[in-house]
Amino acid sequence: MDISQFRDLLDSRWILGVVCAAAGAFLGNFVAAYRSRIRFIEYTVNHQPLGLSAEDAVFGSVRVTWQGNEVTNLFLSTVTIHNTTFVDYTNLVFRIFTGTTLLLTEHSEVADSSFMPMATEEFVRLITPPAGTAPTEAQFNLVRHRREYAVPVLNRGQRIIFTYLTTVPTVGEAPLVWVDMLHPGAQIMFRPAVGEIHGVPVRLALPLGLFVCLLVAVAVTAAIGKVWIGAIICTLAGLTTQTLGAWVYRAFRFVRGVIFR
Repeated sequence: MDISQFRDLLDSRWILGVVCAAAGAFLGNFVAAYRSRIRFIEYTVNHQPLGLSAEDAVFGSVRVTWQGNEVTNLFLSTVTIHNTTFVDYTNLVFRIFTGTTLLLTEHSEVADSSFMPMATEEFVRLITPPAGTAPTEAQFNLVRHRREYAVPVLNRGQRIIFTYLTTVPTVGEAPLVWVDMLHPGAQIMFRPAVGEIHGVPVRLALPLGLFVCLLVAVAVTAAIGKVWIGAIICTLAGLTTQTLGAWVYRAFRFVRGVIFR
């Protein structure tokens, strides 16, 4: 086959149609697979120590009590569930559970809303004793180590905040609280609490910001002849590195959400 025949083959409309159809099918399958992937709802846990019972040679005897009962320690544990996906979910059930950590009093809320998560009917049934009887030790143990909540709606970007007083009977042991859920197309994933800027983790915003600054420096060098103007622009970009990176990341997530939601 000589060059002219090869060019005629490329100019053939039916070849072009086949190639375009194949490319369209591949792109359509890719978008469909991306949309149907498992999405991860993230949660973070923060434990703030409030008090510790101890016998100290300097400060003396220190006792921490909760509702008149002495406890080894007391923490304020905050669990934040954040829908970072581009999907609005309905009829979610979250299970919050512990190991040796004991859950005491609680407060829950949907951020920026007057609504709050409610305990599931099944969980209420499990912890409610029959009329005229006292709760059993098994029911007390269940409440101390587990909670279950029904959330009718969790929109994209929305947060649910659970705050507990917790205690760990073992001296020197840190509290541990986990979240679980079972929902079609979604899973819960723990994310360590990290520093954020404009809602974006610094570990992502900083490298993106440095890359943007590099692009700004190259563009300024090529387009602006006056050195002092270029120096001012590059300085401003350097001072706002993390902010630039955060907004680039947010813009990328927005575009991706519009295309693949």
